[in-house]
Amino acid sequence: MKKYYLFMMLLFAGTVSFGQSLSEINELMGKSQYKKAKEGIDKFLSDAKNASKSDGWYYKGRVYNSLSKDTGFTPTESMKLKNEAFEAFKKYQQMDAKEVSFVLENHGSYFDLYVGLFDLAAKEFNNKNFASSFEGFKNTLKVEDYIRSKGYENQGFKFSALDTSLILNIAIAAYQAKNEDSAMVYYKKLTDANLVGEQYLSNYQILVEYYLKKNDEANLNAILEKGRTLYPNNDYWVDVELDKVSKSGDKTALIAKYEELMKRYPEKFNYPYNLSVELFNQLYFGDNKPANPEALKARLTEVLKNAIPLDKTGADAKILMTKHLYNDAYDYQDSSKKIKGTKPADIKKRNDFKDLFLKRVGECIPYADAAVEYFTALPTLKPVQKANYKSILDILSQLYATKGDLKKSAEYDKKKADVDKM
Repeated sequence: MKKYYLFMMLLFAGTVSFGQSLSEINELMGKSQYKKAKEGIDKFLSDAKNASKSDGWYYKGRVYNSLSKDTGFTPTESMKLKNEAFEAFKKYQQMDAKEVSFVLENHGSYFDLYVGLFDLAAKEFNNKNFASSFEGFKNTLKVEDYIRSKGYENQGFKFSALDTSLILNIAIAAYQAKNEDSAMVYYKKLTDANLVGEQYLSNYQILVEYYLKKNDEANLNAILEKGRTLYPNNDYWVDVELDKVSKSGDKTALIAKYEELMKRYPEKFNYPYNLSVELFNQLYFGDNKPANPEALKARLTEVLKNAIPLDKTGADAKILMTKHLYNDAYDYQDSSKKIKGTKPADIKKRNDFKDLFLKRVGECIPYADAAVEYFTALPTLKPVQKANYKSILDILSQLYATKGDLKKSAEYDKKKADVDKM
């Protein structure tokens, strides 16, 4: 009785082993019975003897990839099956250097995996399942990288050295999934390739914002330098530099940065002009006056003289020069009035200040006249332009009154009154 039982068990086992043969699994696939085929290949490979042979792994890859296309699976489940198929295909190749099955199909299974994974990732992105989309696109790239590393082609198609669209998809999906650290890895792959064009600009800018947030000085400086090199006509990189220094509150560092930018971009107007505004505000606004006002005034005059010829479309630098020289002139007048002594030294010093006052008045008038010429040539004036125009006319009225030319002073007063009628 026991021998008969043993014989039956051995016979049953043999039948099961036969049911798991690759030919029957292949037959199940031919009938599109992929779930049964998966059960069969899983049982087949659970036998260590079968798992040591290469063909079983090729069939596993085919079965799993085919089953992944079943619409009854979720995208996540389908992607898992495709990833397992990819690993099975690679294992087949590792075990069979001749890889006859792949040669016969021209490695088409790998290309089919790539397309399938890409489509699933795109579907997940459209469904706003960004974390799943990120994983899908990332695994798509793994398959693509493998195909590229082997030099495979399919029907004349081969992947380019850098698939910018796919890498960007990975980065965007990760970013949308709030996985910034991972997203930046892929944005950096694009910027490391030194891609140029408006469509790639935002990749560099996103990395800049990320490094700013992380206070990563080394990487920030590197990406800013790259951005300046690849997009030299874009002011974004310099704006970031300036904003960073400005937010630090260090006025000395800010002035030094403007000085640096003036040397780096000698043809640009905004850097000498903005430096002039900074120096002007330090000199004439606020209670904390600079310790070296005369040196700053001299530098302000020099910088404005540099800015004026660079201002091709406006009169901002001329207006600022007018106000600077006007303020400087009356600083000298105030200094003169503060000296009350009657000694020869006091009289000399008072007269020296008066001379400097008149000198500044004479230097100021040509810049004010140039500003007036600019405003009178405009067909219409915006509110801010009217305010600036009236301010310049008022300065000219005062300057000519100081020189004793009351008629000229009155003319500018009348022009000032007429501005509101324009």
